[in-house]
Amino acid sequence: MATYQQKYFGAQGMKKKKKIDSDDIQEKSQELQVTEEQQMKIDQLIDSTRKEGVKYWDKEITEEIFVPVDGGKIRVLHVTPKKPKNKRIILFIPGWGVIADGFQDLYEGLFDSIEFYYVETREKGSSRINPIRKADMSISQNAKDIQSTINFLELQNTDFIIAGPCWGATIQLLGLLEKTLHAPTMITFDPMHKLWFNRFLLDIAPIVPAFLVNWLKPLFKWVLFGNMKEKTQKKRSEDFLDNADARKWKKAAYQARKLNLYGRLNEIQKEILVFNGTTDKVHEQIEYPKIAKELPNGRFFYLNTDESKRERMVTAVLREFALVDGKTNIPQSLREFEKKLTRI
Repeated sequence: MATYQQKYFGAQGMKKKKKIDSDDIQEKSQELQVTEEQQMKIDQLIDSTRKEGVKYWDKEITEEIFVPVDGGKIRVLHVTPKKPKNKRIILFIPGWGVIADGFQDLYEGLFDSIEFYYVETREKGSSRINPIRKADMSISQNAKDIQSTINFLELQNTDFIIAGPCWGATIQLLGLLEKTLHAPTMITFDPMHKLWFNRFLLDIAPIVPAFLVNWLKPLFKWVLFGNMKEKTQKKRSEDFLDNADARKWKKAAYQARKLNLYGRLNEIQKEILVFNGTTDKVHEQIEYPKIAKELPNGRFFYLNTDESKRERMVTAVLREFALVDGKTNIPQSLREFEKKLTRI
């Protein structure tokens, strides 16, 4: 198995031309490596999420709820298995703009055993936020919306899990920083410290008409994802851009343009679980141990996998957590994948 040094410096090092001292290289290699035995266990966990004959987002077990939030409503999908096995409910916050159809692997792995809520934040096309030109589309407001959802669903006094990949994880972290979001357990996957869109595009967003954004979507796809080599992530990214509500995206992206969590994460005292398994153009793997280190009680877990299986890795982790109660903390099946972090 190729080591992290071989993967990183062989595939990307010549392009990035970064100088990293030997101690840093050794530390990163330990954080982003697994043994052959561990890899076999990871593959087994991921493969166990595969099911046959799945009716995706089956209406028999999926309830559509519109939750009242400041300035409108957001859509929540509630999946209740006929024979649930979970001890904790999952509140899942997807990444920026992603639609439910982009999370079929998540549904497939959980629908028959784990009760969960899929929460679509206000930049999604499903939200009912009016008028858009006056709406607060900030990430801070998204965090407040998640807390409103928790209260509306009457989960606040229960043992539940908030989990999210990418921008969904960022919402969790900012909500904790601003003390507007609370949950017994918070799991993050590939949390973004800042919005990954091109800064120039973010700065000009207010002056670009929505109709022009829609017309220029093919160009935006080429600029943002044209050289993305990871096929699964590229397809998902292009799909959510195709389904984007240009008015909401323009405002939300502009309001998030200055966000950067680095330098602030040390204010979060709550235990935060940071998971990673792969890398791509949007999600740079080297960031996630750094984020976990800056969090005073951050813990980093590495489950190596191919980018096409990223979502299945997320699903497998969430299932394991949902099957145990909060007192258990880390499921036995995942403990060996935690990496020791060296904090300065």
